Amino acid sequence: MSATASLYLARQDTYARFLSAADSESSVCWRKADDQYPDAEAARVAQDAAYTVTRDAYNRLLVEPVGPHKEAQAVVDQIRLLGRASADEQDWVSFKKAREVFVDAARVCLRETLAADA
Repeated sequence: MSATASLYLARQDTYARFLSAADSESSVCWRKADDQYPDAEAARVAQDAAYTVTRDAYNRLLVEPVGPHKEAQAVVDQIRLLGRASADEQDWVSFKKAREVFVDAARVCLRETLAADA
């Protein structure tokens, strides 16, 4: 496997892990706002656990100074807003838009990674 192919796969994995973590944490935010946890402590524990996974995935994006790290920060910012909002206040349109922008930027970065080998 070439170095470019290895870099491509590593970046792809990093981006996918971040998206999975962001989706998971946003789900926790929705369940918290919808009062699906037995009590406030259970909601806090779930939110803290999801935050840790998202933060780890985000930090992996920051290690390399290229790629969609600014777009990832926008996703994280939207998740933080979801986590503080009530069910009526949650802005899922903005979260989904930030996620879409991240996905588009990740695709561009991955294409550029492959193009560097051509």
